[in-house]
Amino acid sequence: MGEIDYAPGMLAAILAVTVRYRRPILAIALVLAVILAVGRRLSPSLHLILGHTTFLVGVLACLLAALAWRRSQPAALLVKPEVRAFATEPSASQISMAVGLTFVASLSLGTVHLAGEGLFMVLPFLLLVAVGVHLAAGWRGVTVELRPDGVHQRDFTGSLTVPWEALAPGRPSRPAVKAATLALTYAQPALVRRRGILPLGRRLRIDNVHPWFIADTIRYYVDHPQHRAAIGEPAEYQRLLHALTSPPTRPVPGHAS
Repeated sequence: MGEIDYAPGMLAAILAVTVRYRRPILAIALVLAVILAVGRRLSPSLHLILGHTTFLVGVLACLLAALAWRRSQPAALLVKPEVRAFATEPSASQISMAVGLTFVASLSLGTVHLAGEGLFMVLPFLLLVAVGVHLAAGWRGVTVELRPDGVHQRDFTGSLTVPWEALAPGRPSRPAVKAATLALTYAQPALVRRRGILPLGRRLRIDNVHPWFIADTIRYYVDHPQHRAAIGEPAEYQRLLHALTSPPTRPVPGHAS
């Protein structure tokens, strides 16, 4: 699959903790952001200190989100035998950005006067909407799951289920190395099922896994239906990794292929 640069150990550890404890982190961030905003309004003497604290935490969270987005994503999937699936992890970048936006909103709401009009009322409202969307997405976690029956993606807005038979043979192709989405090519689009409002449509969100790895994996199971039933088993995951990293078998000269 080509050379893959993995994140430094400390950054990888921080992002792993962020993903694993995303819900407590998001809940604590929301509560703390509200406390800081209220505290700045109720205590003029602490206004400056609380404002600097809010700004610093927001900047650090956004910086972590940027580092998570810029790093080379792992060429790996979670093995989930309990649900018979190989799955991507939730996006650490999305979770960190949700925390950062929460504190940005806290800084704004702790400063603006609610009696304002026009644009000064619209902007805080739009900021709150953006925070709500990111918090909901981070709380649920956007993941792609490969199961024996097909490819599944869930989002806080809905879900997408693509049976293996719906995908075109030999696809999907490898996207750009920094791609955040993966385009799917349907041979039988009538088999695809959508629930809710899923904005990606024919695209999977893949900013939490190496784009080439997930594309190669999906294409492998599209072209090798005999291995789909074993998806979710640790032994099958090891066999998959070997199949993806091994050179293709070529016929021996002088022998029938």
